Formats: sequence, structure tokens, C-alpha cells
Amino acid sequence: MRVAQRRGTGRRKSARKRRGLGPRSRLPRFLRLGMSPAAALVSMLGVGVLIGIALAYHLLQPQLDAGGRRMAQAVAAATAPAKPLPPRVEVVPPPPAREPERSPFAPAPKAAQTLPLPAPNAGFAPPSFPHAHPVAPRPVEPAAYAPPPVAPAPSDPAWRRYAVPASAPAGRPLIAILIDDVGVNRRNAPRVAELPAPVTLAYMTYADNLPKLTAEARARGHELMLHVPMEPMDQGVDTGPNALLTGLDEAELRRRLDWGLDRFEGYVGINNHMGSRFTAWEPGMELVMAELRRRGLLFVDSRTIAGSVAGRAAERHAVPHADRDVFLDNEQESGAVHEQLAKLEEVARARGAAIGIGHPHDGTIAALAEWLPTLEAKGFSVVPVSAVVERRMQARPRSAAVAAPPPS
Repeated sequence: MRVAQRRGTGRRKSARKRRGLGPRSRLPRFLRLGMSPAAALVSMLGVGVLIGIALAYHLLQPQLDAGGRRMAQAVAAATAPAKPLPPRVEVVPPPPAREPERSPFAPAPKAAQTLPLPAPNAGFAPPSFPHAHPVAPRPVEPAAYAPPPVAPAPSDPAWRRYAVPASAPAGRPLIAILIDDVGVNRRNAPRVAELPAPVTLAYMTYADNLPKLTAEARARGHELMLHVPMEPMDQGVDTGPNALLTGLDEAELRRRLDWGLDRFEGYVGINNHMGSRFTAWEPGMELVMAELRRRGLLFVDSRTIAGSVAGRAAERHAVPHADRDVFLDNEQESGAVHEQLAKLEEVARARGAAIGIGHPHDGTIAALAEWLPTLEAKGFSVVPVSAVVERRMQARPRSAAVAAPPPS
């Protein structure tokens, strides 16, 4: 069989030689299958194009997807309804700065002035402290025995400007009730202010919220004073902060006194809290009275010691002053207070006027609430402390102490 194949191959080669053809080379399969070279080239180009398209699609697909998403978002944004604008916010200007808290009846500020003291032989004359445009106290409901409030004159000293107006028929004895230590007992401070007016309330210098408390009391028709702590004989007693002590130098005494006198405004004067040692110390009381004279204030001596020199110092500096007549509540029960109030009536009938000092104890408040409404029928006039001070000032003969020079 192989011999036959070789013979066949030889015959085909011989035939090609006879036709003038060279030996047949080995061609690709598609040429051997009868495909022309042009068709093969076209087929190869077509296959290359298809491969290129496939590669391009594979490489560009992520970018096309991203572009499509961006296009879709743009179309959605263009066709979506517009969002409503946020509401307009009105810009509210801040409130104006508040002024420092002041008592509603404080006088208009004025530059400090230095005024000469009256000559020693000029007699007693109330000091004059001119103020520009003073602010009158709030109008209050006048009591049955008091006339309508009268605006003070601009030249009046502070104790006259802030005094609660009061008058009494001629010959009627006057009774003034002075309540000390107000403001320390927070529960009873409002109860004291609810007593029938006019009662004089002496607020402790170191009590809290004094401008508010004193304004409320003033609006109810009460007169205001300042209760200043002073050194007692008993060194073991706590007098509270910024008390006036005999062991302090002049500069510290002035600082403490000024601190107390500046705690609130609208009061007529001061009285001493304790002070049995300090009120008997002449240099200290001279310093106090000189400052009260400068500020136009009065002084009430609580008389915690018989040897007090406060009255003598007040006379030398022309400071209006008066002494306490009866302590009302050394015993705090209401019955004991009523007994002291009866003594106060006796003193008022004998002297024409009397000052009783009490404290914001429950028994004292209860007794006063019962007793005050009865005085009109008994023939007394209830007045603020300033009215008793003024009556005693008018009745007091000119004292030799006025002409005496202050001690060195």
C-alpha cells in the first residue's frame, strides 16, 4: 500500500513538471480548502475588529457606567421639584444693657461736694445737701392719720427726702415702732413688711437682696433705716461681717462704715446693732457722726449701754438724733410684748413721743398686728421714727455740746 502511495505521489510531481509548475509548497489549511487570499485577509481583518471591539468594551465599561449615572442624576435633578426656601429668620436686636440695680427711690447721681460745717455758735441747723432733679419716693397709700405724701424740696437732706410723711393733731402723743435686724430672717422679713404702716424697718447691713426687700417695704408705706453692727461689751458675741470695732484704725473704720452705708438707698438714717462698747467710745462715734452729717442722715441710739456718747457726738456734728425708749421683746412671747407695748403708751403720754424697738420674732409680729390698729382710738398717732426725731429736735434746747469742739 505504501508503494502505491509513493507511486501516486511521483506521478503527480511528474505531471506538475510537465505543466511547468514548481513543486507545491505547504499552504495554510484554509488555502488548501480552496479559500482565496483576499477572502482570508478580509476574514482576518474582521476577526481583529471584533476582538478590538470586545477589548474596548471591556476596558471602557466602568467609565460608561459612571457617565450614565451622572447623566441620570443630572436629568433627575433637572426634573425634580424645587425645594422650598428655608423660612426667613428675623434678626432681633439684643436688649439694651440693664442699668445696675438701684432702689426705685434713689436720688439722681451728682458729683460729691464739700460743704462747710456751720459755725459752733450758729445754733442747730439741718444740713443742706443740694441735688439735681431728685427722685421722689413712690406714692403710697396714706394712712388715716397721715396726709398725702408731699414731694421734698431739692435742698432737703436725705433724712427729710426719704422720710415717710406724717402729721398728728396738736396735743396727740406720737408712737414710733422701729423693727431691727430686718432681712436676716428671710421668712419673717415679708411678714414684717405686711404690718400696718407706717412702721420703721431697720435692715441689717449684711442681709441679702436689700434693694428688692427695701423697695417692697417702701411701697407698702414703711420708712427705712440701716442697722449697723457695732462692737458689744461681750467679746464672745458674733456681730457679723464689717462690724465697727474699737480696735480698728481710722481707715478700716471708714471702709466698713462706707460699705454699710452703700448697701441700699432711700433710708433716713442708722441705728446701732449691739454696740455697747463702741457707742461708749468717743473717737469712733465722732467718725460715725461726721459721715452721717456729710450724707444728711439721722441717728437713733438703741441705748445698749447707759454710758453711750452717741448723743453728744451727734450734737457736735448737728446730726438729728433720738434715743430708744422701750425695748419690746427681750421676752419674745406675744403676751410679754403686749406688756412692753403698754409701757410704751405710758412713755408716749408722759413725754409726748416715744420710740419702741423690737425685732422680727413671731411673737413680736403677732402682738404688733393686734396692737397697731387700736392706737387711733386710744388717742395716739403712729408715726415713722423721723417724725419723733424731728419733734425732739424742735423741743430740745440748744445744748452746750454743740459748742464743744470734738475731742482730739
